[in-house]
Amino acid sequence: MKVKLTKAEMLAQWKLRLLFEPLRADCTVSRSGGVDLDCYAALEMRRWYVALLAEAPLELLAPKDFTLTAQLRRGDAGCGILSLPQGTVRVARVKLMGWAREARIITDASGVEARALAGNRFARPGADNPVAVVMPDDTLRLYPLGEGALLPPVQALWCVTDGGENSDYEFDERAWALLPKPETYGYEQ
Repeated sequence: MKVKLTKAEMLAQWKLRLLFEPLRADCTVSRSGGVDLDCYAALEMRRWYVALLAEAPLELLAPKDFTLTAQLRRGDAGCGILSLPQGTVRVARVKLMGWAREARIITDASGVEARALAGNRFARPGADNPVAVVMPDDTLRLYPLGEGALLPPVQALWCVTDGGENSDYEFDERAWALLPKPETYGYEQ
């Protein structure tokens, strides 16, 4: 099941799952200096979440549907270009009308881009094996676009996004299993 937590809710879960909470109330400790636990936990929590968005299997994430806001434009060498939504970490799925299936998403453009731009119609991706290449300028190059004067409608554009440090945390509950072990922080269960 997908969960959506505010930063405060995520911090409470983080501390609970890593054995920082609940605090022991049956003893008294006096200390003149110490670590701001909430600040430290928030930094570690954010680092974990950013890595989760970038590296975890898509089924553990909560991709968002941007199909209705996607605007396709014609690029050079028979490709379509989509500008990715702000904060996009990964593209989960993309499909244009007329394609037999969703595009294979490639983050390293070197090989496919060179082949597609070379103009060889036999080596180029086709409607049965479309390709979407994530570019460094936050655009997505889609092959093939087709030869007609009209641009095909975007049937699907799903992206994993990160709204920044103070945004909500969205993921599948199974991702809790990917938390660091409490032993990492010197605690034993």
